Amino acid sequence: MSAPDTNADGKPRRLMHRRSVECLGYLRDDGLWEVEAQLVDTKPYARQDKHRGLQQPDDPVHDIRLRLAVDDSFTIRETGTTMASTPYPSCLDVEGILQRLVGERIGKGWRELVRRKIGKLETCTHLAELLGPAVTTLFQTATSGKDPQGRGALDHQRDVTEPPFFVGGCYSWRLDGPVVAETFPQFAQKPVEAKPGS
Repeated sequence: MSAPDTNADGKPRRLMHRRSVECLGYLRDDGLWEVEAQLVDTKPYARQDKHRGLQQPDDPVHDIRLRLAVDDSFTIRETGTTMASTPYPSCLDVEGILQRLVGERIGKGWRELVRRKIGKLETCTHLAELLGPAVTTLFQTATSGKDPQGRGALDHQRDVTEPPFFVGGCYSWRLDGPVVAETFPQFAQKPVEAKPGS
């Protein structure tokens, strides 16, 4: 019998659910950037499923995959969805929903664009959630350019005249921070000094 699992504080616990998300980024021979993302939910115990009958431990509750292919401007050229395992037969009805994003550009305002193009009740919650890590994986995939061997991740972007998508997107890449000042001085802003007494 295996020892009970404990958390960082030493409190005993029992595994009840596992969610795995894996994203793989590719450069295709036709020059498009592509990401394949997969979300798999499993339970470590047997369970009865109304639509699928007896499910064994680690049989997937969800096995949802999406694919996005973008060009260098991050305009979506292709999408694909596979709902390999779902709890309800009606989940399969949304497999083609990402086609609505073809022709759209991933960048500032992306989340709002997705909300406008795909209504909350028109898609699968888990498919919508998977778009987040898929898109950030696309960015990581393209960061080093198409010939990255032996170069720094941003060497091919130092002389750009428009800020890359990630500048201004998080704490480290804020316009008034040291990373932007060092990496992209052309976009750097001076930090706002706190007024005395504030």
